[in-house]
Amino acid sequence: MNHTQRIAHVARQQRKLTKAIVRKSVELYLEALANEIADGEWVDIKGIGKMQVIQEEVNGLLTSFESNGGRQSSRFTQRLRTKIRIYKTFKDICKEE
Repeated sequence: MNHTQRIAHVARQQRKLTKAIVRKSVELYLEALANEIADGEWVDIKGIGKMQVIQEEVNGLLTSFESNGGRQSSRFTQRLRTKIRIYKTFKDICKEE
């Protein structure tokens, strides 16, 4: 289901809500969620779990493959670390499907 289909589905479930109201509400919610994630906070996503994305200073070496089959090494000094804690009930739902 894509974003537009999801909006229409929610609007059909709650007859008093128009698609425009649902769309605006969902987009505002996702924008707030994205801002909290970008700030490095733990974010609780109801029914799914908690997540946090943090930026770390590192000193590493990344090796990639070129189109001709050769290898190219690059140094990097920062990385994003994503931490996810999924709720047991959500894990159980995923296992059923």
